[in-house]
Amino acid sequence: MLKIGEFSQLGQVSIRTLRHYDEIDLLHPQLVDEESGYRYYSVRQLEVLAQIVLLRELKFSLKEIKSLIHEDPKILTAALLKKDREIEEEIQRDQFRQQQIHQMIQRMQYKGKFQVTIKKIPAFSIISLRKKIKSFYHEGLLWEEFKTLLKKQDISYPSEPDKNLTIFHDEEYLEEGVDVEVAIISDKTAEEPLQKRELPVLEQAAVIYVEGNYHQLPEAYQAFAEWLEEHREFNMVKATRQICHVGPEHTVNPEEYLTELQIPLIPLTLT
Repeated sequence: MLKIGEFSQLGQVSIRTLRHYDEIDLLHPQLVDEESGYRYYSVRQLEVLAQIVLLRELKFSLKEIKSLIHEDPKILTAALLKKDREIEEEIQRDQFRQQQIHQMIQRMQYKGKFQVTIKKIPAFSIISLRKKIKSFYHEGLLWEEFKTLLKKQDISYPSEPDKNLTIFHDEEYLEEGVDVEVAIISDKTAEEPLQKRELPVLEQAAVIYVEGNYHQLPEAYQAFAEWLEEHREFNMVKATRQICHVGPEHTVNPEEYLTELQIPLIPLTLT
């Protein structure tokens, strides 16, 4: 038998906490001396205490621990697996928050570095795959599907980085169900679900080159919006084209990416 002080020291839990566990019927002493009132714990109770400490570290409430600690191991295992999933979801949320922090820092660093130029984009033929994807972050999966279909139809994927592009067809920004078309410049024929079509000439398009990772794209579009505010003789037209000159296929360093944004413009008659 261990005195409460010894049990506290070996279990790395304060005497005050042990008394609290006794009061809430979570962990009672093995023996209480009727004359002295001294509390004694068995060595085997150290294992129970260790479980309680671990469950507390895993953010189980004392009420939850009380209901689990003496349950069948299968029930405890199910509760641990559920907590594991909750922790994984929490990690993903924290990672997303970190990305938001990094994006904000980068936007502040790159503010004012995006130059808008106007140029004519000639017409050309493309082979493309157009789908509504879950979010912008799923564009890579669409490219993988596109490449697989190209290979099945014996259509080679161009080695030149400026021969592939992404077209965004939505009239507004959407978090889900994004209408995206991935394409390669090609004169070959294609079968469904791929489509062969002609992209019309863009007599005037605002062009922005973005050096570095894709987190800067919102800042680049903001720079275009500010440019458009200063050049009211133009209005933007959907759909925006995005050409990857240097991307994940060419380098493992996102800071080496080079993306060209092409935003169609139409001249306005100012009165």
